[in-house]
Amino acid sequence: MRLNDLFENQAPKLTTADLDKLEKYLDALYAQDNIDFEFTRHFLDRVNDARNRRQITFNELLKMFGKAEQKYGKQIAGLGNRAQAVITDVNTHINSPFVLEWNPRKKMFDLIAKTVMRKPNFKTSNQVLKV
Repeated sequence: MRLNDLFENQAPKLTTADLDKLEKYLDALYAQDNIDFEFTRHFLDRVNDARNRRQITFNELLKMFGKAEQKYGKQIAGLGNRAQAVITDVNTHINSPFVLEWNPRKKMFDLIAKTVMRKPNFKTSNQVLKV
């Protein structure tokens, strides 16, 4: 049996509509910190990747990014333009590298979640925000 076959028998894959719904919720949550949340196309591809071993779910992402706002919201906003960091959920081993970019039109930061992966012992040279 192939890894992809095992992966297919798990939770449903996330769709663009799922990420749009999550993004709207996170936009409202992070607005208090002057942050607008964005997901890349690569994020969608990687969230459904078989290398995660177990499908990353909507609820796991909701909890991880929600905890990150509670614990680090002001700190994230203070990182500044072009700052990069990784949000890591220590329980689920989900990691999401992101970049902050100042959006002068909106007068707020865009937090761009570049990718996501379920990987214990994730290595990075960027700051890690553990939740």
